[in-house]
Amino acid sequence: MPVTLSRVAIDRRVSEFLRELAAGEGITVRVRGDCMEPLIHAASDVRVTRKRVYLPGDVIVFRTPAGDLAAHRLLGYRRMDGAMAFVTKGDHCVMHDAPVSRTDVLGHVEALTIRKRDRLRAVANLGRIIFRRLTR
Repeated sequence: MPVTLSRVAIDRRVSEFLRELAAGEGITVRVRGDCMEPLIHAASDVRVTRKRVYLPGDVIVFRTPAGDLAAHRLLGYRRMDGAMAFVTKGDHCVMHDAPVSRTDVLGHVEALTIRKRDRLRAVANLGRIIFRRLTR
């Protein structure tokens, strides 16, 4: 049975357990919401596995500060509390997410074709975020 993204607060212990499952044989999660439309439709089941390196453009599944699970596109990286964190944003979202710690990442969505232009668009989005911060 797939784990459903959102609607259930995931505490840190459950998140760690899901990360371990994703590191092994992977886990299947059911997506709720339309923030990754049209790439991933609501109520789709997606397979999540861990990898060593996540690149801009990858769609990663992570635990949000509210305890939900989210599947959003990785735009790039930033420093947070002396460690590297991920900058993410849903394709259909207006704002980017709060920085995501590597320990909150379950893995990436398998079986997606991430094109070069998707990766370039992700980096360009990060550039726009940085530019807006610098010009405030």
